[in-house]
Amino acid sequence: MLKLNGIELEERTDSGMEREFLTEIMEFNEKLAEANTEAELQDIGNIVRVKHEELTDDVNKAFMKGDLQKAKVLLAKMQYFSNLVDKVKEKMIPS
Repeated sequence: MLKLNGIELEERTDSGMEREFLTEIMEFNEKLAEANTEAELQDIGNIVRVKHEELTDDVNKAFMKGDLQKAKVLLAKMQYFSNLVDKVKEKMIPS
């Protein structure tokens, strides 16, 4: 939808992201790196999934309102949380 309207999502760039948001992502990554038990991983995973679902709802609302710039920002944030969800899954798989 964004591409159809001439709006491109930047790949893997932190420019334009709010400092508070990037700090939150960094804190999640630190908690994930320090997690040693399955319970800790599940707690982190649950929080990350809820935030991802909230962003999904917000993106849908932005598209419904026609606010493509807001949708672009929210989709970029969703990419960060999708990455965290993947990291949680990877860490939960025994090596």
